[in-house]
Order: sequence, then structure tokens, then C-alpha cells
Amino acid sequence: MMGQLKELDMNLISTMVTLSIAGAAAPTISQMAVTPYVAQLQSESFTQAESYAVTVAAKAEATGELPDLPPGCSVPPPEDSIYQVTCNAGDGKFAAVATRTFRIIDEIDDGGSGARTFAFETPKNFSGNSCPTYDTFGVYGYNDQWSNMPACKPLVIWNKAAYLASDPDSWLFDVNNHNGWGQHPLY
Repeated sequence: MMGQLKELDMNLISTMVTLSIAGAAAPTISQMAVTPYVAQLQSESFTQAESYAVTVAAKAEATGELPDLPPGCSVPPPEDSIYQVTCNAGDGKFAAVATRTFRIIDEIDDGGSGARTFAFETPKNFSGNSCPTYDTFGVYGYNDQWSNMPACKPLVIWNKAAYLASDPDSWLFDVNNHNGWGQHPLY
């Protein structure tokens, strides 16, 4: 009987220890059970905010104008023709914010140069003479020397093959779509 009492005593102690550990760990266990649900709600909020922001940016770029904004989105005035849309979704600890930047191309006043800048202005007229090898665009004195004539024609616009083989980054003035040859592929 003493053995049975000792065994019962050990079972009672084991049970008490187990319940104490479980009681102390209960808040952590419940937190672990809730965490995936909280992450899911935060993810849903971010997905909604992100989809709103991306949709506004895409519509603006596609149509060339600022679209109607969904609820929770705002667009402050642009800086250097660059807009920024910020969209919020969800509440409290489930709130999420997504921001996207975009440009409305029609508002960019770059003279059609695609925001490229050139060292010199494009001459109004070109002569039938090609520019010399020492002044390939005629801007370093050749055209001034012959100011009674239209500007010399750079080799890059002498024919369509030369135009297409040229690199717009090396042009000293804008010759894109010269002679109606279309937009240069690298422009």
C-alpha cells in the first residue's frame, strides 16, 4: 500500500507541475495561435493599399491624366512632374500604407526630346554640305565661318542608315526624326 501511495503522490506532483507549466505558458501559446491570423489581416490591408496605389499610377500613365482616387488614397502636388500616390487600408494594428510614384508624360514640357538635353540648339536649316571631320556637327566654328549659308549637315543625318547607326547620346544637338525617318530606336 505504501508503494501505491508513493506512486499516487508522484502522479499528483507530476500533474501539478504540468498544470503550472501550462498555466505559465498559456499566454505565449495563445499568442502563437493568434499571430498567423493577425499577419493575414495585415497582409490583406497591404494588398488592398498596394492594389489601389498601383492602379492609380497605371491609369495615370496610360491615360495621361490623374484618375479619380479610390477611398484612402491621396496625391499631393507633383514635384518636377513626378507624382506620388499614397493609399491607406485597414485600421489600427492592421493598417497598411503603400506609395507609388509616376509621371504623366503629357505634362512634361521637354520640347519632345524625351527629357534629353543637348549641348547646342538644332539649326533651323541644313545645307547640302556635310560637316567636316574636325567639326562633325558644325558647332565649333564651321557654321559660324559660313554663316551666309544654312548649317552643314552632320554625317549622322546624311542618310537613314547613318542616322539609325548613330548614338543619340553622342549627338551635339537633337536630330531625332530628321527627314521623317521616325523616332531613333535608342532615343
